[in-house]
Amino acid sequence: MKMTDELTILILEDDKPTQLLLSKSLSRLGHKAIIADNGQQGVELFQSQHIDIILTDINMPIMDGLEAIKQIRILAKETWLPILILSASDQDNDIILGLQAGADDYLAKPINLAILHAKINAMQRVVMLQYDNANHALKLEQEQLLAKQLADTMLDIGDPDTAPMDYWLCPNSHFSGDLIAVSQEIDDTLFVMLADSTGHGLAAALPLMIIIRTFHATTKKGLSLTSIVNEMNHSAKSLLPADRFVASNVFAINFRHKTIESWCGGLPESLILNQQGDIVHSLKSDHLALGILPDHAFDAHTELWHWQEPVELMAYSDGLTEAESPAGKPFGEQALVDLIQASAPSQRFSSVKQAVLEHLQAEFGQDDISLLSVHCK
Repeated sequence: MKMTDELTILILEDDKPTQLLLSKSLSRLGHKAIIADNGQQGVELFQSQHIDIILTDINMPIMDGLEAIKQIRILAKETWLPILILSASDQDNDIILGLQAGADDYLAKPINLAILHAKINAMQRVVMLQYDNANHALKLEQEQLLAKQLADTMLDIGDPDTAPMDYWLCPNSHFSGDLIAVSQEIDDTLFVMLADSTGHGLAAALPLMIIIRTFHATTKKGLSLTSIVNEMNHSAKSLLPADRFVASNVFAINFRHKTIESWCGGLPESLILNQQGDIVHSLKSDHLALGILPDHAFDAHTELWHWQEPVELMAYSDGLTEAESPAGKPFGEQALVDLIQASAPSQRFSSVKQAVLEHLQAEFGQDDISLLSVHCK
């Protein structure tokens, strides 16, 4: 990023005396002047050099100033590049066409150097402000990346790849407000949590650090699911601001006894599916999210469900069903259910993920998206 006030100014002008006049005048102001004899040469120089301001004549050989302005605007993309037209005072049509092509201002010929200096100085302030904003944006991005590295380290999700499950997290920014975590400290019992924190970005990721730390500490101690959610709610209520809370579905899956114990607070209902894709049971969200109620009012009651034949537990955040297409249409719960029932067991998870991405027509959604599938046999 630019650290000095010197500007690099590209001059598109085929008249040699005008080239010399502008070059010397700009040098006296402390700027670097680069000369192009025509529009094509000007476009080529713009591609090979870093240019801050452009001064261009309209009538030039090979390529005129109008075409050069259009091509340079395309090359500059979203960067604001000041372009001044150099035009004879009686050529109003050239000025109009130049401004329509993408120029920002004009300077009448014969050139008044005092006016030229004033316009260059005015544009310099805007150019330097643009550099300052770019520097601030770069520093902010670097800080965000550092914070994300720290957050990823602190958000120890366990080792889901060793569990009989599939999962998908699709954050809508550097930081995810959704979390999927697993713990298997007790033989035959897999603890799984899907959590969705209030808001987006870093402000949503920070509360998850509190929840995940308590989740791992309590599962490591071998506490019951009731005690685990009690402790997580206590931590969240004690440490989070009043407007911050974490919706969570927490499961203790015992493969020996073929049971799914669940506590669901604030997320869409989780689905238990048979091999045909039928919903054989729904785990409804009967509780408020973690961090809302004080200890004496918090309900840690869990639900216990037994399976006889192999089933699939599917949980998701509201970012999935509320994911909007470019036209603003949400993906919807019915589309999710229809897709589940139409997909083969081995393809359900990937089919849902692919369908949501195709619906979004983008890499990210408007909200964080999470999807979890546990195979219970």
